[in-house]
Amino acid sequence: MSTVREDGAVLVSAENLHGMHHGEIVVFTKDADGPGAFGVLYNSLGLDDDITGEEYDARFRALDADELAKDFGGDVVFLNGPRRWLTSRITGLVFDEAKTSMVGAIPMYNWGSVRLPDLATFAANKQPPYTEMTIQRTTEWFFDAGQQVSQLVSPDGSVYIMQSASQHIDPDNTVDRLTTLGDRLSLPEGWTYRTPTLEEDLVVRAEAGVVPAHIVFDEYEDNYQRIDKP
Repeated sequence: MSTVREDGAVLVSAENLHGMHHGEIVVFTKDADGPGAFGVLYNSLGLDDDITGEEYDARFRALDADELAKDFGGDVVFLNGPRRWLTSRITGLVFDEAKTSMVGAIPMYNWGSVRLPDLATFAANKQPPYTEMTIQRTTEWFFDAGQQVSQLVSPDGSVYIMQSASQHIDPDNTVDRLTTLGDRLSLPEGWTYRTPTLEEDLVVRAEAGVVPAHIVFDEYEDNYQRIDKP
């Protein structure tokens, strides 16, 4: 285990992750004044397990958001999964001295935080697709040369690379079907989906408080991080 920093953060890493099952919950606490909320992200990414993807998916789908809100002392819990990871390896800071929190039957790390301007709007719409949000985390996602990747391009030319495919809405949204995902997406005007093959290694970085992760979701809750702008 790496050295624990004064803020309780610990650097962790994991390899051979492409296609790995994982999931995330976000525990939101309402602001005392105003409609906003602060969310803490818990994710099983980086933690080893010896179960199949099918068993993991069943455990995640058994989670109850209302019960988790009580367990974690939050107002609203967003269930983000089950998912499949798309990079080959990762490094990143996790918090609470890398303590694992049990989310139902799934151990998870505290990976970071997010702020919402309006919790009610978020809760009503779940995650609005094709709408950028910022996540405060310190991470490096490594994509290998020769890997076929999935990307969204916004009307202003911003490029977002898929880091994680969701099987929440469509359980058949498997990694091997991502090449044809563009045929199933209802892209807003000006948005495009593409699946290039990387000619060289790509590292997608974020640093909490300095360069946040800029994230969008599509309507299947696939998760993309912006790669072309600081």
